[in-house]
Amino acid sequence: MEGHTIEGRDSRVVEEDDCAVRWGNEGLYVLSTPAILGGMERVCVAAIAAELEPGEMTVGVDVHLEHLAPTPMGDTVTYDVVMKRHGRGIDVDFTVTDAGGVVVSRGTHRRAVIDKQRFLGKLGRA
Repeated sequence: MEGHTIEGRDSRVVEEDDCAVRWGNEGLYVLSTPAILGGMERVCVAAIAAELEPGEMTVGVDVHLEHLAPTPMGDTVTYDVVMKRHGRGIDVDFTVTDAGGVVVSRGTHRRAVIDKQRFLGKLGRA
């Protein structure tokens, strides 16, 4: 549906695999920026799924992310996304907060609606 608002939310406990140590930052058992990006994308994909036609999917094409505060392993973070579809583009605003309500991250993201088979065909894997 064109132009309407789609919202998504998910909460996750920060696990070791989400931490900066996974990316070579020895001793930093805090939520990593790549994990924030991945968590936000998962929420987007789940929230938009019901809005897509059969054979369509979305892919990320642009992101601006601010990582504002550290979140230790074991804490819970909540991802909130608000999306608006414009044709084949989806504009996303997102916020990530910790269990105490502190804004850990925020930003904007852009996704594109694509034909999955055509996309995979470009890779030679249709």
